[in-house]
Amino acid sequence: MMSGQPEHKQNQDQLQDYLSHHRNSAGSSSTADPRITEPSQPARRLLRGIRDTLLNHLDTDSQHTPLGGVGVFHCRQAQALRNVPIHQPLIVLVVSGRKIIALGERRIEVLPGELLLLPGGASVEVGNHPDHQGRPYLGLAMAFSQECIAQFRRSYGSEIPADTQPLWNVSAPMDLVAAMAQWVEWCIRHPVDPTLARHRQVEILMLLARTGVAGNLLLDREASWHARVAQLITLDPARDWSAGEVCRRLGIGESTLRRRLSEEGIGFREVLEESRMVAALALLQETFWPVGQIAEAVGYSSHSRFSERFKRRFGLSPIELKKTRVSDEEQ
Repeated sequence: MMSGQPEHKQNQDQLQDYLSHHRNSAGSSSTADPRITEPSQPARRLLRGIRDTLLNHLDTDSQHTPLGGVGVFHCRQAQALRNVPIHQPLIVLVVSGRKIIALGERRIEVLPGELLLLPGGASVEVGNHPDHQGRPYLGLAMAFSQECIAQFRRSYGSEIPADTQPLWNVSAPMDLVAAMAQWVEWCIRHPVDPTLARHRQVEILMLLARTGVAGNLLLDREASWHARVAQLITLDPARDWSAGEVCRRLGIGESTLRRRLSEEGIGFREVLEESRMVAALALLQETFWPVGQIAEAVGYSSHSRFSERFKRRFGLSPIELKKTRVSDEEQ
C-alpha cells in the first residue's frame, strides 16, 4: 500500500484513472471497452431464458427467500443509489435493461449481455434502468471472497494470461452466460451449499481468466481490514456483533483492529452499519419481504431507525426502493 493511503481510496483513484483514459473523442461521459460487441443470437436466447426464469421467481410473494449463491437485482422503474460499497471483487451480468456506474461526472454504462467487473474496495453510484420496451432491469451479481481468489491462484494460476489488464466493462463470454444460466436454475431448485458455491465461483473465475478479462478480480493485493470485517458481518448481519467477537474470529487484537481501521479512515461501528445496510439492499432487491422483516433480518429492532439509516446511506428509503420493483399499475 502506497504511503499509507487507504485501500478503498486507491481503488476510487484507479476507477477515476480508468474513466479518464476511456472517454470517447466527443467528450461524452460514457465509456466503452473495444472488446464490447452485440450479444450473439445464442447469447440473446440464453439471456431471455435467464430473464424469464428470474421473473417467474421474482413474483410479489412475500414468502420467497433470496436465491443464495448469486445476487439478483431487479426493478421496473429506475433506481438511483449512492455510496454503494463494493467489499469484495464483483461481477454483474446485465440480463435486461441497463446499469450505470458513476464516479463524479463520469460513468460506465453496461447493457444486456455485458459484464461489469469491479475490484473490492470501491464505492460507487449505481443507476438501474428498465429498457425502452418496458422490460425490467435484471442483473446477476457474483462476489468473490479472498479465500476463493486465493484458491484459484493456488490451483490455476497458470490460467491467468501474462497480459491480463484491469478491465471494467466487457462483453460476457458465451460460456460464462451459459454457466450463470445453469447456476440460476440450480439455486432456484436447491438450497445452496457454501462449498458448492465456492466451486462455481472458481469455475467462473476460470472462464474469465482464460479470456483475459479477470484483471479487476485478480489484482494482487490483500483485502483491507475494512473489507475483512465487512465480509464477516455480512455472514450474519442480525447478530449482535461486538469488536471483541470480530477480533476473536479474525485472530487479531482489538486495539490492533481499531488502529488498522483508523488507518483506512473508518471505525468499527461504521463498518457494522455499512455491512447491515448492504445486506438490507440485497434483500430489498430480491425479495418482497415487509420492511420490518428486512430490518430485523439485518439487526435492527427499530424499523424507523433502520429506514432513516438506509435513506441516509443510499439516498432513498426502503419503501421508495420497494416501489421501483413494481410498475405504476401495480402500486
